[in-house]
Amino acid sequence: MDWVNSIRSPGLTLFFQYITWLGYRDFLFLFIPFCYWFFDRKIFGIFTLFVFIGALTNTYLKDLFQDSRPNVDLNIDPWATHDELSYGFPSGHAQLAVIIWGYLFQQTKNLYLKIFFTLLIINICLSRIYLGVHDIPDVIGGIFFGLISLFFLNYLLSSKFDWLRNTSYSTHFLIYLIILLLVYFTWPIEESRTTAAGLGGIIIAFWFGSTLDKTYIDFQRPRNLSMKIIASILVIFGLVFLNKHLEQFFETVLLDYNFETLTSSLILGIYISLIGPLIISLFNFNEKKFTEH
Repeated sequence: MDWVNSIRSPGLTLFFQYITWLGYRDFLFLFIPFCYWFFDRKIFGIFTLFVFIGALTNTYLKDLFQDSRPNVDLNIDPWATHDELSYGFPSGHAQLAVIIWGYLFQQTKNLYLKIFFTLLIINICLSRIYLGVHDIPDVIGGIFFGLISLFFLNYLLSSKFDWLRNTSYSTHFLIYLIILLLVYFTWPIEESRTTAAGLGGIIIAFWFGSTLDKTYIDFQRPRNLSMKIIASILVIFGLVFLNKHLEQFFETVLLDYNFETLTSSLILGIYISLIGPLIISLFNFNEKKFTEH
């Protein structure tokens, strides 16, 4: 990996440092819920859920393979210190880039957007090598598992699985619960089960909240562009506010860290899938209410 130093320049470094931020939690924490609130939830509901599942899968695989990253001296990623970095293989940035931007690539017919999403995937993957936090096999592994994830998602959404989608909500809940419990108790590194609790909590809470929404609220996004923007920004601020105060609250109480992580994730998952849409409805941003005035 020492060859990376020979291709670095101030301009390229600045470019890749900003590009790589698109794969970090701070960006995804805002972007993924925004897509769910701003665009058609029938399309982006499963997308949001699958991004969470992809993040859980990637973390599990990292702890399973326990592959070391490149030498710390090569790291010029400003968003994470070496001590904060997880194992290397497969690259989470690469895997999630393929899942997120690859899914959006599939959903659009606009050629320019397809080119844009493709360039994003390529550059996010390249940024991990350029910044010295992943080697080439890490990134290739991330791309591979990302493509496998997309294939699996498309397969699940095909008519072959209509029988599964038509089963009861209680059956769906049991499937999620059993899988997440198996993931938790088979986690390769016992000390890292907090990640399973956090991501597992947000997955099951998002599913539960979206199910309640479809059953009792039936949230519809506004057709008016300005109303969609205002509504989405409103609930984004609410999400940031909630996350900040949850962290402050748990700093003041002495609870088991796994329990804190699980509780926080359950609350955030419910907010994204249920409370956010409810806020939009209560503020008369619901499409039906807006068109009646």
